[in-house]
Amino acid sequence: MDILSYVLSGVGLICMIVASLIKGERIKKILFLVFCGNFLTATSYLLGSGINGAASCYLGAVQTIINYFFDSKNKPIPYWLNIIYAVSIIAVNVIAAGGISPIGILAIIASLTFLFCIGQKNGKMYRFWTIVNMILWCTYDVLSGTWGPLCMHAVMLTFTVIGMIVHDFKARKEKSGAREQFKGHFW
Repeated sequence: MDILSYVLSGVGLICMIVASLIKGERIKKILFLVFCGNFLTATSYLLGSGINGAASCYLGAVQTIINYFFDSKNKPIPYWLNIIYAVSIIAVNVIAAGGISPIGILAIIASLTFLFCIGQKNGKMYRFWTIVNMILWCTYDVLSGTWGPLCMHAVMLTFTVIGMIVHDFKARKEKSGAREQFKGHFW
């Protein structure tokens, strides 16, 4: 079962990496990959007896697939649904930690930023919030001494930055270059 857990975790990580590298004019493809990544990671936690990690990742998978269906119908996420998401994240983290601690508060904040990731309309803002989310999770991993997840979060952070450079900064340069070229013709 350990080998299957590692395989599922690796495939989940690949799904998340691909999600961060998609240009994403609409977030539908990204949300599907994030759902797959969370679901596979949750299942790997479950196989490895990590019930708390499984609960958090399954919750993230459910939230992501709900947002996917809203996006596929081109409808905004209702405000009340985001409140339900936030309350469920806080409840799962408090229950998993057995109370509230300073490190637990950091985990709650990191988990709440995930809502900003999956609540975006395009890949650019998804990547921005994923970078914020990964920085918070890397900080949590260092402070809590969880080195395995730190490796996964560091890889995700790296690929999300690469996705931002390739799609977002490059696009900005191309647009500003087009503006300069346009200016040269008329001014």
